[in-house]
Amino acid sequence: MFTLKKSTRTLNLFVSIANIVILLALESFWLHNAYQSEYKQFLLDVSHSFDLAAQKEQTYRIPINDIINPGHVTIQSCGKEEIQIIRQCPSPDTIIFDNLSGQSLETFIHKAFYELRKNILPLNIYCLADLFAGELQEKNILASFTIDHFNTATGEIIETTTAGMQSPVLPAKYVITANISATTSLQAHIQFTNAAIFKRMIGEIVISTCLVFMAAIGVFLIFCFSCQKEKEIPEIKAPVANDKIFKIGRYRFDSEKNELSDPDQTIYLNKKENAILRTLCEKNGNIVERDFLLNEHWGNTGIIYSRSLDTYITRLRKYVKEDPSVQIITIKSQGYKLSGVIF
Repeated sequence: MFTLKKSTRTLNLFVSIANIVILLALESFWLHNAYQSEYKQFLLDVSHSFDLAAQKEQTYRIPINDIINPGHVTIQSCGKEEIQIIRQCPSPDTIIFDNLSGQSLETFIHKAFYELRKNILPLNIYCLADLFAGELQEKNILASFTIDHFNTATGEIIETTTAGMQSPVLPAKYVITANISATTSLQAHIQFTNAAIFKRMIGEIVISTCLVFMAAIGVFLIFCFSCQKEKEIPEIKAPVANDKIFKIGRYRFDSEKNELSDPDQTIYLNKKENAILRTLCEKNGNIVERDFLLNEHWGNTGIIYSRSLDTYITRLRKYVKEDPSVQIITIKSQGYKLSGVIF
């Protein structure tokens, strides 16, 4: 029974550990998917920040007064829907904007001045880098970068900046490319670590860790509860034979009452008869040495007591003679054995 309880406890422990391992595996799977999702969103946020920085750089590149002077801007109406904005400068710097699509005057003017800012002065990548760094900081994005302005046809770098760069030796994990003109383009080389992603998913990490911790506590409590239940369940023992009553063939021997009975009669044994028969029954068909009987019941192996033992054996044989299956057999030079004993 002890082995059974130990095996059950070991099995419960194994199941508990297996459940915890499964919980950890599920948490890892969940966090992996959360990381992949957060990684994609991180790159989208970086790209969006760069687009905003590029728009601001074009807007802040030159004040409106510098666009008008030293040139001269006029707005001409060419009909009810067509409007032209002309910046009159020495050729070939004269620029004409036609509102051929019939946009509202406000929208057309805004677009025209935006294009004027873009075309009058070249791109300032240092201003762009500062604006990009500001956008990343505003969105709490942990990343560093370099920006290259290069010739699209030859790949030659015209100018570069390390604004926002923290670890120049690290390779870029993400590259953003934007065309500036027909001949030049921009490339922003973004660097970041896994810590930048984990910081954004701190909520998922805390929640999953708490859930696994609580589930592990639950599994542990269940294991402890099952162990406690095992202690409370009474141990079921195999039935033990009555060591005072024996079934000998057709006879019933009650050693406590000194009775040897069958369906027809009851024989009352004296103290010595009862003790000798009980010893033979307890051996259950095995040999009981003669000297053992003498020492056990007389404390002596002398001739007188030896003859007395023979007398008692003879009496007992007479008591059970009605059942041929029950015999007290003499084993020469050894002792006696009783056949037909059933506990």
